[in-house]
Order: sequence, then C-alpha cells, then structure tokens
Amino acid sequence: MFSVEVSTAPPATDGIEPGPIVFRHHLAERAQITIDTLSGGHLLHLAVAGCLFNDILRAAGERGITITELQIVADGGFTGEPLLSTGVHYSVTIAGDSSDDELRELVVECQDASAVAQSLRRGTAVTPGPVQVVAGQDGAR
Repeated sequence: MFSVEVSTAPPATDGIEPGPIVFRHHLAERAQITIDTLSGGHLLHLAVAGCLFNDILRAAGERGITITELQIVADGGFTGEPLLSTGVHYSVTIAGDSSDDELRELVVECQDASAVAQSLRRGTAVTPGPVQVVAGQDGAR
C-alpha cells in the first residue's frame, strides 16, 4: 500500500517557501522537486512526473545504464465547475552513458508502462473514506 498524508501544521511551525526541494532518493542519490504551491493540480502533475522519473531510473539500472541527468517537467490546466484537468503534458530531458537512441527507447518504454500515467489514462477509482470530526476543534475563539 502507498500512503500519503497532508495535514495542517501549527502556525508556529517553520515552513519553507515553494521552490526547489532536494530529497534523498531510493534510486538516485538526490532528487530535486520544484513546485509553485501545494495544490491538488500541482500534486497530480508531480505524481505523473515523479512516477516516470522513478521508472526511468529503475529501468536504466536494470539495463546497466548510468543516468547522469534526468528532468521531467509536467504541467497542465484545469477548467470548468467543478474544476477538471484539461490533461497533463510532460517533457523529458535525459543524459547517460548510452547512445541517444538507447536513451530515447528507455524513455518511451517507461512512458508506456508508467503506473500513474496508465492509471489516469484508464480512469482510476477514487473512493472517499469516513470523515472524522474532532470535538471542540471548530475554530471558534
């Protein structure tokens, strides 16, 4: 199971301004994420880009290819009421110790197999769970 959590933080908690954030990464020593703000649309695009990023690194490792540069940029819009995605567009910049053709083939194969992109293309179920209201937390002063 893959789980994430987004929650409010106490106002006194130090926050960071949106921009580049560098994480330790399980397939690359470090990965940098650049995001303008925390919104569902940004997270949707990040999921597409992040999944493809991981897939390319994983497949390259399996083939003995060293990736020296990898950047996935994903964007798209939202329109209507309720807001619906107009689609996700992404581009890939890649460099490594293989030929250009081998690197292009690697990217194409990973694009075709990317779990997040395939889930979106096929229409994935989104099922709400229970709502828990915490007593005494209504924000009244």
